[in-house]
Amino acid sequence: MHNTAEHDPTKHPLVRITMLGEFVLERLVRTPSRIEDEPPRYARVARSEWSNRGPAMALLKVLLCRANRRASRDELIEAIWPGHEAINAAHALDSAASVLRRHILRTGEVGSLLLTLRSGGDTIFKLAGQQRIWVDADALLSLVSQAMRAECRGQNPIPLLEEAHALVRGEFLEDDLYAEWAQPRRHTLNGARHRVLFKLVDLYLSGERVGVAEELLFAALEEDPADEDALCRLMVLLVEQQRRQEALQLYQYTEDVLQEEQTEPAVYTHELARRIRQGLLLRERGEGYTVAGVQTLFLVGRDAVSRDYGDSFGVKGPRMAITAAPCRGQTPSSYRYCLPRRRSRRQAALSVG
Repeated sequence: MHNTAEHDPTKHPLVRITMLGEFVLERLVRTPSRIEDEPPRYARVARSEWSNRGPAMALLKVLLCRANRRASRDELIEAIWPGHEAINAAHALDSAASVLRRHILRTGEVGSLLLTLRSGGDTIFKLAGQQRIWVDADALLSLVSQAMRAECRGQNPIPLLEEAHALVRGEFLEDDLYAEWAQPRRHTLNGARHRVLFKLVDLYLSGERVGVAEELLFAALEEDPADEDALCRLMVLLVEQQRRQEALQLYQYTEDVLQEEQTEPAVYTHELARRIRQGLLLRERGEGYTVAGVQTLFLVGRDAVSRDYGDSFGVKGPRMAITAAPCRGQTPSSYRYCLPRRRSRRQAALSVG
């Protein structure tokens, strides 16, 4: 017997927002469901409907970057209108909140997706949670956390990590790359993206799925040729497959990209390329790849490693495991995430118009 009732709005988010890559807003389409458990349908909100509502969109984005999606009136004014002496910022914020409620986040449902709360004399603005406003960035962080907990319980984290990796479609808030209010969230997400990438690479290598690991690293470099973390991992992987020339070509391309930004590869990256040219040993193998115990002769990082290891890369390096929080008995990671240096063409794109 078919169910002719409409989708229960409590079962599915009323709004979906994509913040990784192109910014996208979608609303739940209210249609009769003929099949039990039929997936919900969402309609994309035309960019023209919100692109000219700058203050309201800034309010939405700032709240989505805040812990628990909430912020005080004063915090929002300082973030959106830092030089607000020339305008009535309080009135501007109220107007932006009204537009956000009535137009951008309108759903036709009872109850607003933007709440105004009073706390100790302060006015607090708060967005609805993930069950009502689904956000890809928050879903990514949740999946990473679930994957690490699954590994701690002895379960396979790969399905969760792959689901998280599938959400990464580009830069976080690519239209607001240098907005100060977005930087803390951007750093958190960039770190999570790197944890997912390198954890999947380690797990694929431990399962002898070298081709899949290589594909992930190539995709990471295609997105950001200046990502020396991914470059070094991929160079070593290629050399182990007797593909030294390919590894050196990748290094040369990254060096060219960095020179465009008037900088150069890190000391370690340069040393790795030198050793590849000279055909020297890059790392010692253990009994094979292991998730938490790759015997590696390098640390991925920006600062000179030679302070700890001198110029000798022929000694055993530390164990390397990319983890968010080590469980009891698990080897802590020696990986230290450093913010990648962005490509100059992105900076140039921002200055256009």
